[in-house]
Amino acid sequence: MEIYNRDVPSSLPPARPRPESTSMVTKIMLVTIGVYLIQLLAEPVGGGDSVIFRWLALERSLLFESGQIWRLVTYAFCHSETQPLHITCNMLALFFLGRTVVQTLGRREFLAFYLSAAAVGGMLQVSAMAIRGLPGEDWTIGASGAVCAVFMLFAMYYPRVRLYVFGLIPLQTRWLLAAALVYDGLGLFGLAPGLMDDNGSGIGHAAHLGGFTFGFLYFRMHMNLTGWLERWQRVPQHTTIRQPNLKVFNPGSQPEIDYETRLDEILEKISREGEASLTERERRILNQASEFMRSRR
Repeated sequence: MEIYNRDVPSSLPPARPRPESTSMVTKIMLVTIGVYLIQLLAEPVGGGDSVIFRWLALERSLLFESGQIWRLVTYAFCHSETQPLHITCNMLALFFLGRTVVQTLGRREFLAFYLSAAAVGGMLQVSAMAIRGLPGEDWTIGASGAVCAVFMLFAMYYPRVRLYVFGLIPLQTRWLLAAALVYDGLGLFGLAPGLMDDNGSGIGHAAHLGGFTFGFLYFRMHMNLTGWLERWQRVPQHTTIRQPNLKVFNPGSQPEIDYETRLDEILEKISREGEASLTERERRILNQASEFMRSRR
């Protein structure tokens, strides 16, 4: 499915995002395409899966029994070597939708969101395959789960934006999302036709639904993945704390905070990495600076 973003209302970011905002989407696409090219070069002469496929693809026994948990992320950079439409659709959707989402989240937060969505989608896919126990469904590859999470987040922020399916059919994001959810819901039970084979077994419907679910929860719960990581890294160690000497508070001797300088630094960080990258202290300073500016009027 090719998705083209047109007729964007004024509430959306500019039509041409800043290079620093789109760089993370570009990097993800370059890595994914690079891995795919290496897959093709490493493909055996007599046919069969390449060694890159065997290293990166998600296989349920290797995950559950051998503990190769890295496959929950690496499988999203691996695509079908015989069906170029697989990687083409994923990268087109990521390109047209991801450029807007990365402006909302910031580069680092978008990367954390994308990789986390891939892991959630992969876990649901292998779990569904283990429950169904169908032969020939041991391997999972593709960025579809992560891209579906990006699609969900785009739809939650901008539900009325018109997207052009195959460049021809105009459809608001919310209705396209509803159609995708119905299709994957039916496909999970083998009731939807497939794009890669007649019965749809070549499509990771569970991974898609996992990505959609993660994107929805991320939006509703106001998650901040990089913020959580920063707070976890700043957990204080058990050290002896020296009590400071008692001092008499004298308001006239306290240095005044240079709010203008701090405000410029924080606004620059928001422009560079997105609002989600702010720490609690920076948000507090931002509020204090706002009150200080109003008091001076």
